[in-house]
Amino acid sequence: MKIKRWNLKIFTAVVFIYFAVLSLLWGYNADDYWWGGVKSLYSYLTGPMFFNYDGRYVGDGLAIIGMHYPILAALIYGMTLSIIIYSIYSLTKRLDLMIGTFVAILIMPRGIFAQTIGWKAGFFNYALSIVPILILLLVTKYILFDSKVNKLPLYNLIAVCIILFFGSFMSEPITLTILIDTLVLIFVANFLKKSVVKDFFYFFFFSLLGTIAMFANRGYWKNTGVHKYSLGASIPQILLQLRSEYILIFILGLCVSLFILKRSGNSHLPYVLAGFDILVFVLAVVSDKIVLFNKISRLSNYLVILCLGVSIIVFFCNYNLLNKDEFWISLFLVLNAFASIIPYIVVSPFGPRSMLCFYILMVIFSFYLVAISNSLTRKCFIILISCMAFLYGSFILFKANQINVAKTRNSALIEYQVKNKTYIANNNRFYYVQIPNTDMWWNPRLQTHDDPIISYYKIPNTTVGKLVPWYEVKNISSNQGELLFKKAKKLVK
Repeated sequence: MKIKRWNLKIFTAVVFIYFAVLSLLWGYNADDYWWGGVKSLYSYLTGPMFFNYDGRYVGDGLAIIGMHYPILAALIYGMTLSIIIYSIYSLTKRLDLMIGTFVAILIMPRGIFAQTIGWKAGFFNYALSIVPILILLLVTKYILFDSKVNKLPLYNLIAVCIILFFGSFMSEPITLTILIDTLVLIFVANFLKKSVVKDFFYFFFFSLLGTIAMFANRGYWKNTGVHKYSLGASIPQILLQLRSEYILIFILGLCVSLFILKRSGNSHLPYVLAGFDILVFVLAVVSDKIVLFNKISRLSNYLVILCLGVSIIVFFCNYNLLNKDEFWISLFLVLNAFASIIPYIVVSPFGPRSMLCFYILMVIFSFYLVAISNSLTRKCFIILISCMAFLYGSFILFKANQINVAKTRNSALIEYQVKNKTYIANNNRFYYVQIPNTDMWWNPRLQTHDDPIISYYKIPNTTVGKLVPWYEVKNISSNQGELLFKKAKKLVK
């Protein structure tokens, strides 16, 4: 047991350091520069934007702090993902599935990855907001199934209430999800325990306070162009993002099949579901790689969504195979996953970042099924998944380092040109270092005319942007702005 505990501690520390380093290597992009333009958290809290933009006070505030204090941003980044990955161990007590969750985060669809893991502002709103949901799940498990007195110690209760209150200020759909969770848990506790569990009333009260405080922001009640409401406008995008998660849906289908096979005497249903799951996966891979098969592509889109629905329905139709706590934990994970995207049916715009909570909760649900059915040999699986973690983790770090090299040179080149006003004598021309691996970091704008960067560095809006290949300047130190500028002039005529 001592070795297992040390393995857990070592891996958790590795995860924390890995993602903290990754945060430092990614640097900043897109709206990070908008928030970085706010001089301090104090100026944000006392300025007109605070109560007139949106109620994501924690997410927006951390985006500002993170831009000015990269080390602090990296620590929050590493801690958040460590908590998310550790939560699967809290549910399953299996280190191999914890490593599997780490791999699942690294291999998530690139659109989701770029807009959350590869973007600080997106991370603070869409990744950090998952933590209160997972804490609520683990606390509920303790109160209803593990604790003899069905309540938390006082200091733990206060801590959870604070987390739920401040957790309301990051992502609107997650805020609503937490509020509904805490309300429903009052009735669930009464149903399971035949008595009132006071802790859930406290959870609901503080979640309600947070929700009211968030949506009291005037940005939601006036036409700012930031928040739009239109029934059904985002449904095509939601379906498209679900289709892009075909690897996750494939894993989920297999996990459901393995669970039913292990727990039930029915030998036909698991194989039929697994066969359908494999067929859908093959069609999705083919349509992804060979774009000529338009009909296969359209068919695979429908089949992926169908496979997701069938897997969930088949699982809950076999609820009799679950004991009480397994049923409620499974239901919590699945309902919260879907609740995190349902509000986007009436709210737009919708982007891949909005799917992160769904993705993470469905990964945890899939691995939870593996654990309760004990359907994988741990030694074989841990060797395989550890190799994947090392290889893919190294690959991501390699790509992130390339991004870091390019971004540091780009910042140095920009700052030199702004300080010396070189664009005045250079026919209004401005040079930028081209950032590679654009599938891993998000920016919806042209790099040669990036509004947030232009605003942040006070670059004249009329300058003509030109890109310099990053590999041509990678060997020039980032503190040699003049040399970078001369090299850029030489390369781009």
